[in-house]
Amino acid sequence: MTVAYDINREDGLVTITGTEAVEIEQACELGRRMLRDAHFDPKLPHLVDLRGLVVDRDASQSRAFKAFVLDEYAPKINASVAVVISETLDDQSCAALYHLTCSMDRTELFDHYDQALKWLMRREFVTP
Repeated sequence: MTVAYDINREDGLVTITGTEAVEIEQACELGRRMLRDAHFDPKLPHLVDLRGLVVDRDASQSRAFKAFVLDEYAPKINASVAVVISETLDDQSCAALYHLTCSMDRTELFDHYDQALKWLMRREFVTP
């Protein structure tokens, strides 16, 4: 499978990974399954690692994915979300993901994994 999630309650982190070719509907179904998972905790931060992702989509699938993220996923998350993309991701996908992450509270887009992890650590695991 090229898209997967891991809920690690011990480390306090949800990791979502997408590599190679991922169909939009496959990504939406994974998200729905994760939200229904008995171990899912909306207070856990999310690290969405999309390095190596190749998106297989058309306009209607893109609209369906955006609707899923904004209407189903985002309202059920009460923590920070860091999205990591590769510099090699096509421009259209980069722009779409940028727009999508800007539409969500407490969400940032990164092109470096270390920066994303550092941002999450500072927001979620360090007390002032």
